[in-house]
Amino acid sequence: MKSLLEVVGRSILKEESESQMKGIDSILGNLSPGMFGELPVDVKKSEWTVVDIGGVEKLARMFEFNDAKRVKDFVTHLIFEQEEMQHHAKIIIDGNSVTVETYTHNVNAVTELDQELATFCDQLYRDVRDFYAVGQEGQNDNYDE
Repeated sequence: MKSLLEVVGRSILKEESESQMKGIDSILGNLSPGMFGELPVDVKKSEWTVVDIGGVEKLARMFEFNDAKRVKDFVTHLIFEQEEMQHHAKIIIDGNSVTVETYTHNVNAVTELDQELATFCDQLYRDVRDFYAVGQEGQNDNYDE
């Protein structure tokens, strides 16, 4: 899926970012992660995949939970967000896992709205995981982001 910026072109943004990066280099100098130990940033590959179901491109991801209470909290908040966005995904609950499939129905493809909903789902998943982890140190939920 191409965003509006990709269609129009990124030349203006590229020129601006290159000039900004020169300024950042002068401020940061030769800092490296090894100077201060490990950075607190852990970049992981997105779990969302683009699937083609019946000729329709969709974004899909499965979220796994330890119990039904967490599933309920995740799905409840997701439903309220979908109502606010006026953009609805297919939600499949199977035991303690929830699969979310989203695409924009009037174009039968993935759009920026779907990406926004996917980002919300990722944040909500982390929030549900973190909420139940508070006060339960020593217990391992075995959640992967």
